This record gives sequence, structure tokens and C-alpha cells, in this order.
Amino acid sequence: MKRALVSLPDGLWPIIEELKGKLGNANSEVIRNIVIAYLAERGILMPTYNVESVVGPTSVDRHEAKLNALVQTLIEEKLIDRKELERRINLGFK
Repeated sequence: MKRALVSLPDGLWPIIEELKGKLGNANSEVIRNIVIAYLAERGILMPTYNVESVVGPTSVDRHEAKLNALVQTLIEEKLIDRKELERRINLGFK
């Protein structure tokens, strides 16, 4: 792990303080997790980096979970079967 000295404007400190406990317990933890979240949301981080273990689920993870729940419900209620679902998904990729 590498370290960097970072100077931030005074106006950011109240925000950093407000995020303590949510994104980390120390100023450095909060700032590190903000940077990681920013890079993850823009797809800059390597896919092997486990962002969720550091900053919690990303918006993509939440959307994927919602879609999975929706699909599972449709299948359980017999409104669509897996074969038909896969056929429709494949149509969208042609």
C-alpha cells in the first residue's frame, strides 16, 4: 500500500466529518473510500478489485440485485420460463 499527502480545502472538512462512520472512522479512511468509490463508479478500477468489501455495494450491484429479484419472481409466478427469457435476452444482443 502506498501513501500520499493530500491537501484539501477547508470547506471539505465538514463533509469529511459528516461521512465519518459511514465511509470509515478516520479522515484518511473516508478520503480513501471516496476515491475508491469514484474510480469504481467510472469503471476505472480493475475488475479483480473487490470494491464492495471497502465501500459497500455500488449502484450497479443494487440494480443487478433488483433485476435478479424481478426475474426470479417472474419465473416463480410462471409468467415466463428460463428458455423464453434467454431467447428474449439473446434477441437484444443481435
